Amino acid sequence: MGDIGSVEEAVKLGISFEDQGRDFYLEFAESATDPAAKDMFLYLAGEEKKHAQYLQSYMSGEELSIEEEADMPDFREAFSSEFTEDKLGEVGVMLAAMRLERKTEDLYLMLSSVSSDPDQREFFEKLAAVERGHYDLIDGLLATVTGFRMQT
Repeated sequence: MGDIGSVEEAVKLGISFEDQGRDFYLEFAESATDPAAKDMFLYLAGEEKKHAQYLQSYMSGEELSIEEEADMPDFREAFSSEFTEDKLGEVGVMLAAMRLERKTEDLYLMLSSVSSDPDQREFFEKLAAVERGHYDLIDGLLATVTGFRMQT
């Protein structure tokens, strides 16, 4: 993130992260054989689309608001069949998704820390918290199906 020259560049990078995340999740939703896996990937793709729209609104100077999240869906029970010994590639997908969510959270925390406007700071902090929620969702799923929980 050291190459980012302005808040505007960082927000554009955030939009790019969100767009890439959406494409990533849609790609895996298409190939998922487990209905719960497909649902989770589609849910996350929808979330990434909303985040890109929030950032577009920010760039346009519109009012900064983030839709309050209802409780996140729990995909653990229905999703466990997706993680079988012959499908360990799914674990790699989930780890890549966690990395994406973490990098995006870090970007929003950085934007919050450099903002002098309290409303902007709150906006970026809320986006970071949503990304953390997605990270935790995926981490919890991995803990359930693999018996391993990453300490973060």
